[in-house]
Amino acid sequence: MDEAAILKLMNEGRDQMTFKQKRVWDAISIDPEPWLYRNSEGHDNHVWVVAVIGRSVISYNEWDSGFDRSQFVRYGEIAQFGWGDGSLGAVVQDVLNELELGHRTAPTVSGPNPGTFPSKG
Repeated sequence: MDEAAILKLMNEGRDQMTFKQKRVWDAISIDPEPWLYRNSEGHDNHVWVVAVIGRSVISYNEWDSGFDRSQFVRYGEIAQFGWGDGSLGAVVQDVLNELELGHRTAPTVSGPNPGTFPSKG
């Protein structure tokens, strides 16, 4: 996906936002930047980041064709990839909810939890 395509998705997403969502979006959005994400197999992938909020970003996941919220450790590199299947407005609404309620309301991705699990039988 090129920059023109991601800008088109960003503009279409903003057009569908509520007034409050647009106010938040205008405060957190950045010009789209390709960031690095290293998957569990060690392969490097580039992901379009479109907003920065504290130690997290809103990015576009081409594999799932949607926006998500991901964590980062250093600027330019995503540490933990989000779900990737939401509309831009829905992800911005999650940020708005977090600002209003004081805690995260959207689901987060966690790593594997080692251990023995009962089988379904």
